[in-house]
Amino acid sequence: MKRQVGGQPSRPPAPRPRCSTTLYLSRYDIAGGTPWGVSFTGASKRALGWTAGAHGARHAYAQERMSDLQRILVRAAALETVSQGLGHFRPDITETYLR
Repeated sequence: MKRQVGGQPSRPPAPRPRCSTTLYLSRYDIAGGTPWGVSFTGASKRALGWTAGAHGARHAYAQERMSDLQRILVRAAALETVSQGLGHFRPDITETYLR
């Protein structure tokens, strides 16, 4: 433990819940946003010769995962699970990926 000013021990912050029922703790040091999207697109073009972009991959993941999960879960539970997989923990936003 590090010592803060005043000699009090400091602790790493506790992970904060993103929603009332799910605790999210990132264990990966992966950049997000535009740099990741550009990297993904370049890698896809090199490996496959085409790309739908990083966001296209998210849409495909959500649609395929929902299809798989609805074989064993009711829609609401499948939607919650996919929203967690997408990292935003909001089933209402996940609906957008299913269009």
